[in-house]
Amino acid sequence: DMGRIDGGIGVALRDPSLRVEVAEASEDIVPDDLRPVVDLLRSKMGVNTSYRIEIERPLPQHVGLGSRTQTLLAIGKGISLIEGLDYPPREIARIVRRGGTSGIGVAAFERGGFILDGGHSRRVKPDFLPSRASSAPPPPVLFQHPLPEDWYFVLAIPDVEPGAHGEKEIDIFKKFCPVPARDVEKISRIILLKILPAIIERDIEAFGEGITAIQNLGFKRVECDLRDKIIKDLFEVLRNSSYGHGMSSFGPTVFGVVDGEGAAKELEHELASFFKERGISGKLIRSCANNEGANCLLVEGNPVKT
Repeated sequence: DMGRIDGGIGVALRDPSLRVEVAEASEDIVPDDLRPVVDLLRSKMGVNTSYRIEIERPLPQHVGLGSRTQTLLAIGKGISLIEGLDYPPREIARIVRRGGTSGIGVAAFERGGFILDGGHSRRVKPDFLPSRASSAPPPPVLFQHPLPEDWYFVLAIPDVEPGAHGEKEIDIFKKFCPVPARDVEKISRIILLKILPAIIERDIEAFGEGITAIQNLGFKRVECDLRDKIIKDLFEVLRNSSYGHGMSSFGPTVFGVVDGEGAAKELEHELASFFKERGISGKLIRSCANNEGANCLLVEGNPVKT
């Protein structure tokens, strides 16, 4: 026992992207599911302004892309800028209780790129719980680095059961954690000695091999094993047509890593043919990394676009 839990890696992408507008208003015009969050932000920031909040371009929900974290951070950042407070993303995350398991979403919002977080000390977070059930702050970021802009991620999001969330997610954590120490050791070795050097050396082949290798280890293996058979079939397609592949969080989003937009278009076409042959619907997205993080713009009249 190293005295820490959680820990993970992730990448910020340009697409799909989120766009939120926050503006002062005479009374709250806020989506119902976001009203408690806005009330909490007002309370913690010590303000009493009313707001109009519009999700102009939402992220797909419950598909493993961290949509809830990005949405709440965007709203919190917008409110803080309107009020002249400029809270940093990590502090907003503490207020809205995000980052209690993974620090990837918060770090991606801050400045994008490839991210490795160091998990939580047992003194801060004694139990294995997802973010929504944890009061722990976001974990420390150990490594954050831009990815080459010609490295593309091709995402396939089949229309199947959404990724685990809510009480189901909590139950999975309770049932399968902690994962075997030998798996943690293998994952750590792959990240430290294969994935991170590959990023620095711009070696997409080694990067992809490392990403593929960890899909069958630790909690990621649990997440993959709980998914529909279609995920494993997509892995087979990606195994032969990309440098590396994996599933994002609980899925069902899977991805392949390729070199260049041309290769990304070819893989996207191949995956579209796969969906058609299987008679299933879904979304396909190709994207390079977002190496800057969120873009927050305060415009005349006080609306903030994030």
